Amino acid sequence: MKEAEEAGLKLGMTMTEKHTRRANRLKAVIVPAALLTPDDQAIMFELMREYYQAITAREFLSDLSRKDSVILLRDAAGAIRGFSTVAAFRVNLDGQPFCAVFSGDTVIDRRYWGERALGKAFLRRLFAEKIKSPFEPLYWLLISKGYKTYLMMANNFAEHYPRFEKPTPSRAKSILDSCYSTLYPETYDSSRGVIVSGGGASRLKPGVAAVSPAMLTLSPRIAFFEERNPEWREGVELACIAKMTLLTPLRYALKVFIKDRVFKPLGTLSRYVFSPSPKRDHD
Repeated sequence: MKEAEEAGLKLGMTMTEKHTRRANRLKAVIVPAALLTPDDQAIMFELMREYYQAITAREFLSDLSRKDSVILLRDAAGAIRGFSTVAAFRVNLDGQPFCAVFSGDTVIDRRYWGERALGKAFLRRLFAEKIKSPFEPLYWLLISKGYKTYLMMANNFAEHYPRFEKPTPSRAKSILDSCYSTLYPETYDSSRGVIVSGGGASRLKPGVAAVSPAMLTLSPRIAFFEERNPEWREGVELACIAKMTLLTPLRYALKVFIKDRVFKPLGTLSRYVFSPSPKRDHD
């Protein structure tokens, strides 16, 4: 009976934790940048200041002015807890047209790190562009100041560059250079594939995306990011690209299903089965 009660207590705690997580989930909405209110912009800037050093209101508003939409992450009370700025544009490279979606300033309140709202919203935004021209290539352009942003692309897109598994193909490199030299004509370093804005560049605050030796050992993707962008602590950004296809949302949904419905339950079961039994008092 005692073991049954202990098992019930564990289950009750698990259900409570699940309820808490549901209550804290963020809702993503995609809004035109022109419709943001001054209060929205002020809240967004304060979020950036909480996690980035050396960022100015002028720099923030300049980035925002070049974007056509914003993914806002709101909590249950409607408060903004994160965002990412987005712009779509068309490119013609060597006579071959394609569409590119560029994401700029991105930040999430640390209390909501690990949630999937932003990733899902990005997919919706990219899919909306893809169905406009389903037979034309579509690429997501992402600049990474820290490994967390890089992993959002590397973990969810089958075709992305740069990557540790293989060198960047010549066509992908041409697209990278064409797009980023247009976006950052004075600061994009093609030979290194990074954006170098100088000593006054905004950068992540210490501890926001710290990389430990264990992380470098356990994650080849984090190790690769550190190798390709060793100056990320000074605000240097890694220029990245991923290809969006009509199958990308299906791949993402399948990955989430397997993780939530297979691996998580197996992990919970193994912890319960193999956890040491509580000691009992003997009369």
